[in-house]
Amino acid sequence: MNRPVCTLRLYRLRRYSLACATIFLIAANPAAPAQAGFLVGNSADVPTAYHTDKIDDVIVVIDDFNASNDPDLTTHILLLKKTGDDAGDLFNRTNDNNGFSFFEADMTTPITSKIRLTDDDVAYFSYSGPENILYYSVKTSANDGFSLYTFTPGMNLLDVVDSTSDISHVSFWVVGLPEPSSWLLGVTAAMTNLRRRK
Repeated sequence: MNRPVCTLRLYRLRRYSLACATIFLIAANPAAPAQAGFLVGNSADVPTAYHTDKIDDVIVVIDDFNASNDPDLTTHILLLKKTGDDAGDLFNRTNDNNGFSFFEADMTTPITSKIRLTDDDVAYFSYSGPENILYYSVKTSANDGFSLYTFTPGMNLLDVVDSTSDISHVSFWVVGLPEPSSWLLGVTAAMTNLRRRK
């Protein structure tokens, strides 16, 4: 009499295990596009930051995030490229995008011009080039600030939080040179290690 009950329980356990395994595989699918690593902050939320995404303003947003959350975020950054009107413009005729690919909000339709990018308030990008991008900042065409994100492999969200204005440009930030005091500290530590080895 107990045998059918045991068989039924085993059947239910197998179905439950299969459902759990399916959910795990969908969640862990490496092909699924990832959005930005995390939002570091918005210049509009930081009283001392301006509404431009120049390096000093970007560092103010990072410092503000560090003061509240204390992660290991570096402020040693330099501008790599941007999608605006300057020498590093990703969409100028002599530039092949250097590993950058931009997409509409559907994450499949390519964006191949700056004009098309600035018609959207939300877009995505991926990067497959050699540079070590740490952050990227997204600014709107209106003066309502910029949002700063960490970069992750895969698809990255381009959006200014709490704004429906179109994107003005995106700036990409890489590892920069540390301040002279940091260099001096590093040299002193290296010299100390050399003396200990002798």
